[in-house]
Amino acid sequence: MFKDFSKYNFTVIDVSAGVSPQMTVNLNGISFNPKTLDALGNPEFVKPLLDADNKAFALQVCKESDARAMKFTKNTQAAGYSSTCNTIRHALRRLMQDSWKDTMRYEMDGVIFADAKAVVFDLTVAREMPPFRSGGVAKK
Repeated sequence: MFKDFSKYNFTVIDVSAGVSPQMTVNLNGISFNPKTLDALGNPEFVKPLLDADNKAFALQVCKESDARAMKFTKNTQAAGYSSTCNTIRHALRRLMQDSWKDTMRYEMDGVIFADAKAVVFDLTVAREMPPFRSGGVAKK
């Protein structure tokens, strides 16, 4: 049996099952996992949106010609997206200043709104994680 591949009855394991769009805000920038890009249809441009009252951040697909369009193409080896956009990072940290520690990074899952071509992140349910430092993860 171990000499003939056709004798097996393999099924493909769905490694993306249970994976949701995810955003991480750290000391130097923001990153989005590949599922976020997939959920948005791998757009070239998005609009970053902030709802201060509900403490929510969203990415919505847009055209390059739209006001405040942000280039959003894969730029990491893992096919995710990371940005050092200080404007967005500072806005999120300023909004969450009472809940987030300056030195920590925060990770949160997104909710897909397919009809709006958007992914929304609830900043109030972010998971606190230790910051990365060169040589590994820093201790708390």
